[in-house]
Amino acid sequence: MYLRRLAIGSGLWETVCMATIKTGQIVEPDGLVGVYRVVSVSADGQTADIEKFDVATKKSVGDPVRAIAINKLTPYKEDPNQAAARVVREAVTED
Repeated sequence: MYLRRLAIGSGLWETVCMATIKTGQIVEPDGLVGVYRVVSVSADGQTADIEKFDVATKKSVGDPVRAIAINKLTPYKEDPNQAAARVVREAVTED
């Protein structure tokens, strides 16, 4: 007995995460050193204004950098070692 199996539906397998950048999100821009926070995204969604961000103090540092292409921004991901060091630092400096 020979059975034929057909796919009911088809789709595209995504292997690359295409994250949407939003206002307030922490990002790492290509070509710049450090971590930045998105201040605003243009109406067409192609560019964003960003400002340097200190993860430890959770405060913005410096003036905004204007009109950075969205495709040059990567969402910031803190690795476990960085997170542990930040938590210890925050606990020690807490009043």
